[in-house]
Amino acid sequence: MSSNRTILVIGSGPGIGRSISTLFASKRYNNVVLIGRRAEQLKLEQAAVEAASPTVSVKIYAVDATDTAALLAALDDAEAAFGKPEVIFCNAARVLPSALLEHDVKDIEYDFKINVSALYVLAQRYIPDLITLAKTDPSAQPAFIVTSSLLPQHPYPPFFALSLVKAAQRNLMQSLAETYAGQGVHIGVIVVGGPVSPDHEAWNPENIAAKTWEWFLRAKEEPSFEVLI
Repeated sequence: MSSNRTILVIGSGPGIGRSISTLFASKRYNNVVLIGRRAEQLKLEQAAVEAASPTVSVKIYAVDATDTAALLAALDDAEAAFGKPEVIFCNAARVLPSALLEHDVKDIEYDFKINVSALYVLAQRYIPDLITLAKTDPSAQPAFIVTSSLLPQHPYPPFFALSLVKAAQRNLMQSLAETYAGQGVHIGVIVVGGPVSPDHEAWNPENIAAKTWEWFLRAKEEPSFEVLI
């Protein structure tokens, strides 16, 4: 059994990413890897995690998740420092208006790479490792988690591009969950039922993180593919 545990957060930033990173670090993880596009913002995220858990070690990587070579290089470096992660938390997305039949197809393809292609690369790399961890460390809680919404079931035309890629992302996660069910890895989605706002009773980042943590802790006894917030 190991007390050296790592959480990897893709799409680190203010909001859900920060709340998940800080809460999980304060509860269980002494190593945190943060990946996002903006270096200056990542420094703020690192400071927030370190404030939440003074003994934590944090590594940050300013990487666009659509750049597979750069993403893999960052993961190589993080693993050299911390070893394999126990939890992969995917929060990367662009929340931008998209006018139906006017939106450039290149932007749709870019969003697909963020939400689906990069996720697939992470699954290829880490699902086998997580399965091995589940078999070798009874105290481990290996997980592969994605933030989602109701867009896969209820697309919103003014944000049709995000609706499209979120539907594809959920499909991939369901395929992973069905394929690797029963092998000790918690594969699932956090479904946020509306716009994230610090002022909303349910959809504020702190509550989302708290509900996610509760769902995560129940995974071994009460496995479920999603938690609806």
